[in-house]
Amino acid sequence: MKHRYTLPRTIDDGRIDYLLKVIHAAKTAGTGKLEIELEWSKTSAISPAGHALLSCLFDAMVEQRIHVVSKNVPQKISVLPVVANMMNIASFKSLPEPKANNFEDRTMLIRGSAGAIDGLLAERLNEIFSSKIPGDLLYSSLLIMNELMQNSADHSSSERYYAYAGLWNNEFHAGLLDMGVSIPAKLEQKYECQNDIGYLELAMEDGTSTRRQRTGGLGLHYFFDLLKENEGKLTILSRRAQIRRYFKTRRSQKGMLKYPLIGTWCFARFALHGGKK
Repeated sequence: MKHRYTLPRTIDDGRIDYLLKVIHAAKTAGTGKLEIELEWSKTSAISPAGHALLSCLFDAMVEQRIHVVSKNVPQKISVLPVVANMMNIASFKSLPEPKANNFEDRTMLIRGSAGAIDGLLAERLNEIFSSKIPGDLLYSSLLIMNELMQNSADHSSSERYYAYAGLWNNEFHAGLLDMGVSIPAKLEQKYECQNDIGYLELAMEDGTSTRRQRTGGLGLHYFFDLLKENEGKLTILSRRAQIRRYFKTRRSQKGMLKYPLIGTWCFARFALHGGKK
């Protein structure tokens, strides 16, 4: 079985249904039973979130032993670790450490971790961005990343996740993607909602928790509040649902995913209003 996919001009967190489609095809085809051809000729940029998204795709393909052919990869894209690994995917007989897709430069940071909280993430964020974004935004971002790492370690049971941060189109982007237990799957052990959109909304309410022995539930609610304070944008995908919230305009979009996601992807964007550049 062979599938062909043309990747977009910019790989970012704006439109990701095509990536979910590829991951879904890889996960459902059966181990070693699928060939995927990726056409890269239109791709000219990969955002910080795009690195993490491609890392999740890479993991799914290696796990399922998908035969991958990458065609017409632009030179400036081919040298990025996750793209280079994708092009050389036949050499991976098992999943490498997630740090194999790590990347950083003067404007972005992508770090993979094997389940535990990444103790060096805060240090690297400070090193790269302390002179480039306002101090209060950097502080909020550090809190958000710590909450997301804690949430992934405590609740998703994911063996690996990808955290990212970076400057992109006069915005600061940060987030975390894991392929562990989804938010709806975790919450339905204790709560009952009409659908997965309801579970995502519930996860952002103050005090929602699946812990029985100690208090909790601050993760996504805390994340939500920090984004609200900074007039940011939030996107969360988990299992069959996604929610996008735009705090400056108070708009929100909710919908069911065409292709389900095993795991949880959280994306945050902050507009840069002057301050440090």
